[in-house]
Parts: sequence; C-alpha cells; structure tokens
Amino acid sequence: METVDFRPLLPADLPAIAALILRSYAHDGVQRSTEVEELAEELDDDAVVLATDTRVAEINGELAAYAYTFHLPSEVREERCYIFGEVDPAFRRRGIGTALMQWALPRAEEQLRSTGRQLPQFIRTDRYDYIDGAHVLFAQMGMRPVRYMEELLRPLADLPPLTVPSGVHIVPWPVDRDEEIRIAKNIAFADHWGSTPTAPMHWDHSVRGYGARPDLSFVALDAHDRVVAHCLNKRYPSDDDTTGRSDGWIDNLGTLPEWRGKGIAAALVTHSLHAFATAGFSHASIGVDSENPSGAAALYRRLGFGLHQRSITHEIALPDTRA
Repeated sequence: METVDFRPLLPADLPAIAALILRSYAHDGVQRSTEVEELAEELDDDAVVLATDTRVAEINGELAAYAYTFHLPSEVREERCYIFGEVDPAFRRRGIGTALMQWALPRAEEQLRSTGRQLPQFIRTDRYDYIDGAHVLFAQMGMRPVRYMEELLRPLADLPPLTVPSGVHIVPWPVDRDEEIRIAKNIAFADHWGSTPTAPMHWDHSVRGYGARPDLSFVALDAHDRVVAHCLNKRYPSDDDTTGRSDGWIDNLGTLPEWRGKGIAAALVTHSLHAFATAGFSHASIGVDSENPSGAAALYRRLGFGLHQRSITHEIALPDTRA
C-alpha cells in the first residue's frame, strides 16, 4: 500500500531535491540546470523558515515532491508571497501537487496577514507556458494568470558598436559601491509591476552569490560620479549541456526615471554583449515583463534579441480585511 507523508524540508534533503528538479526539467522540456549550491542559497534566507515554510512529500520513504513559500516583507506598494515547488514526474497525477498547494496557499496567506500592514497582498507562482499541467492546477486552486514574462535570446554575433550616451560614462561594476547601486536599483524599479525594494541581504545574494558575474557587469555614472543606471550580469555554466549554448545572462537592468530615453540602457546592454563575447560565451539571454513600462521589451528586440520562451505568473489577490 502506498503511504504519503508530508514533513518540513531538511538541509540533508537538498541533493535529492536538486536531482528531483533536474528530472522535472528534463520531463517538462525546461532547458535549465539546478545545482545544490544554488538551491541552498535560495533557502538560506531569513524569508524562509524550514520548519514552517517548507514541505516535502515522501511516498514509501522516497522523496516525491517539495514546496516552499517565499515572503519578502515590504513597506511600500504591495506585499507578495511566492510559492515554489516541483513534483517528480514519476509521482505526478496522484494528488501530491494539489496537497502541497493546499498547504502552501494558507501558509502564504498567513505570512502575508502577519505583517499587519495595510497594503495590497498577493500570492503568486509561475511556470513556463508549455507546462500545461501546472496551469491547470493553479486554476483549480483559484489562481489566475496576470503577467507574461519573456525570456529573450541573442547570438553573440554581429554585435552593435559600443556607444556612450552624452552626460554619462560607463564603467565596470565597482567592488565598493553595492549599496549605492542597490538604492538606485530600488528607485529605478519603483514603477515596475510586482517590484518592491530589495533589501541589502538579498542584493548581496544577487550581486555576490551563485551565478553572479560583477566582473562582466557595468554601471553608468553622471558627471558627478553618481549612479544613474546599472546592468548586473550572471552566468550559469551548468546549463550549457542542456541548452547546447553558453549564455551570459543580463539579470538586472535599471535606469533612474529622469535618465530614461537617453540610450543608457541600450549602451549598458551593448557593453554586456561585448563582454560576454570576449569571455567566450555564445549567446546572451535576458528576461523581461512583456508589459514593462520603460519599453524594455522593444529595446531588446532592436538590439537583436528574439523570443525564446515565456512564463506565466498566476496570482490570488487577498481581500482587504480592514474594517
């Protein structure tokens, strides 16, 4: 008889979970890899308490699925909690994903309500648009599609020439100005959908953590040496065997609102493309909200990027409980 048990995730589970993710990606056609180091960094976070915010499912003692909630507290715009997880292809269509979502949704709501702040509150999750079973499950859980995120790809050939717009100079990412860049990033992203200010710890993970390549990243400075735009890039060599490419990722690109429309973002991307080519990569990738208010999606296409794949973000908006 099949026995299904649910329990919190333990650090010792990470190798098995990383292997489960790889099996899921291979089954679903996701061209990506996951390393134990990457997964450990994601879960080694103040936003995730293993005992309360994670669950694994075991069938007859074999790890079959996992899920966790990730709440990033905010004091402005909105509060959101994301749900992440996978079910091993060998154990799908047995109700395990449904059971984990039935745990995760109330837990996410509990986390959001616990802040006591009177901001719009959302529970979100996403999957690539071709993973039909996940979208069916999300709909059954009462979630609705609200956003489409595109991943764009460009071969590192026929690169546009390097340019530097008037009024700025572009320099390699400085080793001692992460906090200044973080503050500028938060201002630049204030009008982006779903964005809330990035805390110092999460910015440090992004800039110095798994996959980060500040040595291939750039910032734009004004005449007074103030940061007006940034382009943080990353590299994931473990993906190469799956994709058949060597991609440099333009991971976080932002320009202060008053400096937009001057060609700075295009110049930062172009500098990144040349840096990737010099490093020996074959392609550049970038993710973009298809409705980005800065017109980024159109900009990237003008720079030679084309649609590779897209994901769909699903959401539940919690009702306002104020009296």
